[in-house]
Amino acid sequence: MKSKRLFRSRTDVMLGGVCGGLAKYLNVDPTVIRLVFVLLLFIGGGGFWIYLVLWFITPVEPSSSLAAVVEVKTEEVEVVPSTAKTEYEAHVQDSTSKLPEVEKAKTRVTKNSTTSAKPKLGTAGTPTPKTDR
Repeated sequence: MKSKRLFRSRTDVMLGGVCGGLAKYLNVDPTVIRLVFVLLLFIGGGGFWIYLVLWFITPVEPSSSLAAVVEVKTEEVEVVPSTAKTEYEAHVQDSTSKLPEVEKAKTRVTKNSTTSAKPKLGTAGTPTPKTDR
């Protein structure tokens, strides 16, 4: 038969792990132990001193028992090929095929904007006549 030992908990810790370790040792909820210590604190201050003494004399839970608590779940993941890459490539291909048309439209706009200059205003705010020299 394996003997039970009292340890400070590494996993159920609020301050020093004393209440978590006591709860594990007594097989009760740690909240109950914490409430008992708070009640003892208000009844005469004994909860503080008991907790402090237990904190210093109780050893920390060994890491080997901590490893037993941690469970690792593994599952197989099926990789589904994505069509996002091919859709992206098709979109890029479609966009680049329209690129020459866009460049032609840009040059038409810039040519039209340079040839149709705004009329210059004279001193009275009226357009000045164009003169051919």
